[in-house]
Amino acid sequence: MALADPQVLPGSPTINLDRVSSALGDFAESTGERELTVQHNKGNRTRHVVKLTLRKIAADPLLPAQNREFQQSVHIVIDQPLSGFTNDEVLANVTRFVNYLGTSGLLLKIIQGQS
Repeated sequence: MALADPQVLPGSPTINLDRVSSALGDFAESTGERELTVQHNKGNRTRHVVKLTLRKIAADPLLPAQNREFQQSVHIVIDQPLSGFTNDEVLANVTRFVNYLGTSGLLLKIIQGQS
């Protein structure tokens, strides 16, 4: 099964990411500013990876008169054994984790380096 095309990032405004690869889960914004990659690796375990990359052009801190491209990315990795957990159990655990990250300014604290 394939994910819908386009993928839509919520927010104001919403951002459409169009499929850029028919064989892989690669989606990109028409401006090239954002890219979404979805991968599945199966071996002794199954690993699902979702990665959102943001690109921007800004002044180089070492050469302020020159601009260069900077990238920032966010990954979610779901690593599971081939058996032992149902899809519903994995979904419940992932949902709990994502909801936890959205509580009480936790993400900002992590970005600021708190542990």
